[in-house]
Amino acid sequence: MTKELSDYEKYIRTEELLRLQKREDQLACEDELTFQVIHQIAELHFKLVMQYLDMAKAAMTAGKADAASDQLRRMNLHMKQLPEVFEMVKVISPFDYHKIRLALGRGSGQDSPGFNQILQAGPTLWEPFQKLMAESGLTPLELQKQPQSHPSLFRLMQEMLQFDESFQSFRYHHLQLVRRMIGLETNSLKGVPAQALQKGVRFEFYPPLWKAISELTDWTGSSYQARPLGE
Repeated sequence: MTKELSDYEKYIRTEELLRLQKREDQLACEDELTFQVIHQIAELHFKLVMQYLDMAKAAMTAGKADAASDQLRRMNLHMKQLPEVFEMVKVISPFDYHKIRLALGRGSGQDSPGFNQILQAGPTLWEPFQKLMAESGLTPLELQKQPQSHPSLFRLMQEMLQFDESFQSFRYHHLQLVRRMIGLETNSLKGVPAQALQKGVRFEFYPPLWKAISELTDWTGSSYQARPLGE
């Protein structure tokens, strides 16, 4: 007798969702299910980040800084969760990980469509944000100097910095996962040195915002001429 699906199962489409993984008799090892589910979870996080990113960009283009900040905050909540999601991969032994890895063919985490969409779309927030600053006669340094005079723009800048930092942190965490599972002194399944991932960790979405922090430090330092304590 066929079980009648509940409204929850119909709405979430649980039958389809739970068929997206390999069957038990198809697994390269028991932990391949763990590996597959974790990466599917990550792609769903990426999907939401991209939706919020598009909404943040549209809000900025419309001159709605607070609405853009709200969407970036959502993005940052997901980016905070992603390293913890991948932390679960570490329950797999490196030996079993290689069984799974060989079942990937020439697959690689660098082929993740969600990751690559964020990588390409992240920098596109800079242009509408720059226009918002220009409309108020501001540069990143001037905004840093007077956060209380422009609270909405300052909050938006802080969320953008957090997003940039969180994405860099995620890439660093992924690098450490690669180091833990296959090592960095080897090549990927496509023949790319694993150490090449280190370059990506240093990539920034919004270099002018980071530069402004250093400029603010120089500006305040020259203004108050700090001296050693006791003088």
